[in-house]
Amino acid sequence: MIKDILVHIPTERPPQPVIDASTSLAGALHAHLDAIAAGYIQPGIAFAADGVVTGVATVFEMEQERATERSAAALAVFETEARKAEIPYGCRSIQDLPAEAASAVGAAARLYDLTVVLQPDTAQDSFDNATSTQILLQAGGPVLVIPHIFKGAFRPRRIGICWDGSRSAARAVKDAKPLLSGAEGGGGDFDQ
Repeated sequence: MIKDILVHIPTERPPQPVIDASTSLAGALHAHLDAIAAGYIQPGIAFAADGVVTGVATVFEMEQERATERSAAALAVFETEARKAEIPYGCRSIQDLPAEAASAVGAAARLYDLTVVLQPDTAQDSFDNATSTQILLQAGGPVLVIPHIFKGAFRPRRIGICWDGSRSAARAVKDAKPLLSGAEGGGGDFDQ
C-alpha cells in the first residue's frame, strides 16, 4: 500500500513534470505527498574570494542565500499545485553542497513508500541530474522516474523496471506492487 510519497523538486531544471505526476499520483492513491527541494551551494565557492579570509564567509553566505531562494521558489510552485489538487502535503527545503544534498535526499527517500524523481537529462549539466541518480541508488525502495518531457496527470500505462537481481531491487518491486497493478496488463484499476 502506497500511502507516503516523496518527490524531489528540481531547482535547476523545470519542476512541472514531477509536480504534475506526483500530485496526480498522490490524489489517485489518497496518499500524503512530501516535497523536498535542494538549493545547491556551488562547490569551491569558499575559494572565490581570492584567498581573503574575511571575504570567504560573505561569499558563502551570499551563495547560501541564493540556494535558499532557488529551493523556496521551486517549493512555491509545488505548493500551489498541491493545494489545487487538494492533497495532504508537506515541504522541506535544504541548502548544501551537491553531494551532501543528494545524500540527504537519498536518505530521506528510505522513509517513504515511493519516491518520485525527474529523469536525468544528459543534454544538461545539472546537480539535479546527479541527485535523481543518487536517489535511485540510495532509496532502497521504489523510485518512479518521470520523463523530463512529461505533461499532465500521471496514468501508469507502461512501467519499466530496473532490475539487477539484488535484494534491494526485489524489495523495490515488491513495494511497488500497488502501483504496478494499475499499469496496462497489471490486473488492477489505478483510477479507483
